[in-house]
Amino acid sequence: MRSLDAAMTRRQDAGWVERVGAIGLTGQLPTLVCLSDRGPVAPAITWKDGRADEWAAGRVDAARRADMYIRTGMPIDGRYLAPMLQFHFTHQLDHIQCILSAKDYLLSELTGLRLTEPSTAAGYGLYDLRQQRFSDELSEFWQVPRRILPAIQPANALAGPLTAAAAAKLGLRAGIPVSMGAADSVCAAYAMSGLDEQVVSLSFGSSAVIIGASAERRFDHAARYLVTPHVSESWYGREMDLLATGTGYRWLSELLGWADGDIDRAAALSVPGANGLVFPPYLAGGEQGALWNPRLKGALFGLTVRHSRNDIARAYLEGGFYEIKRCIEVLAETSPVESVRVSGNIVRSPSSLQLLTDILRRPVGSILEKSPAAIGAALLARPLCGLDDTETRGGASAPAQTTPHRPTAELYAKLYPEYLARAATCE
Repeated sequence: MRSLDAAMTRRQDAGWVERVGAIGLTGQLPTLVCLSDRGPVAPAITWKDGRADEWAAGRVDAARRADMYIRTGMPIDGRYLAPMLQFHFTHQLDHIQCILSAKDYLLSELTGLRLTEPSTAAGYGLYDLRQQRFSDELSEFWQVPRRILPAIQPANALAGPLTAAAAAKLGLRAGIPVSMGAADSVCAAYAMSGLDEQVVSLSFGSSAVIIGASAERRFDHAARYLVTPHVSESWYGREMDLLATGTGYRWLSELLGWADGDIDRAAALSVPGANGLVFPPYLAGGEQGALWNPRLKGALFGLTVRHSRNDIARAYLEGGFYEIKRCIEVLAETSPVESVRVSGNIVRSPSSLQLLTDILRRPVGSILEKSPAAIGAALLARPLCGLDDTETRGGASAPAQTTPHRPTAELYAKLYPEYLARAATCE
């Protein structure tokens, strides 16, 4: 609420506040917020927290994990809300009235209602895709009392009106309709590529989120991607999240004493293949993406005194982009991927954007808006104002296209199997 308060203060002078017709919400998931009758019982626990991973892995054998995937669309690990809750708060359950993810905690502060919607409910590890509700059996397995789970509404539904207390805090009028919103991953994908099955969205932030829209529940035989409810009923996002892209970028920048953007500039001074240096970027203590292996560790292969910082920067970017390619090729096994749309800091670096395009060997469209997820949330709120929701079109600006440079793309096609072989030894 403090950040919203600051944002509203900055906008009031422009008369923007008076033109607010509805409020759309989005947020990262899964992030666990436990509420008692006095408010949050502890600081929120985000998806970056892997303390419950080993414990959860010990409870879920291969057969149960496969069953959970078919039910929930999620390859369950310790970063979902149900195992987080059991691991961190098992002795406080009697005092917990409700558990919410971050976006829905904000919704409760705005409306006084404790609700969620399917894309965010998926982050609990309890949401049954076919039944479209929290599963009694999975709730019992993770020992999550049903009384503390929120009700579920559609993503594009009216949650409720803005309360007088929240309106006073934000400087808005009471009664403004508040949308249920959706998870940041699917909101961003919706804004970037609409509901187009041949266009994959790629959002760079702390992690990299890869989503391909699907008009049906399409599970993977090896559970390499999530099946996430999309912003529109009966649509799903086939989703893969690479954990340490932005986080790893910041770590490497600080390690080398570089400012933001220096990695991109340095990488452009090296050559394709980074003079033989290979850098699988598994820096988050494991990786998800298409691998779902908590034991993976990052590594530099082939390092000698002849290598420069430019080569390390190039190898780091190449490693991240190879992992994105791995994910997109999984999606392409069952549905053609004609192009990719990308958002995040990479769009400010033409050289890195070209590098990504050459590795993917597909056209890449740059989305310049800072937060496509916020645009997606606004699109979901538009019908509450009586406006068109542009349901089948991306809501962000028309993307500028980058096309593969054929000789470099062909070189990377040869280097890619070599990278996969090296990366396979990182466990």
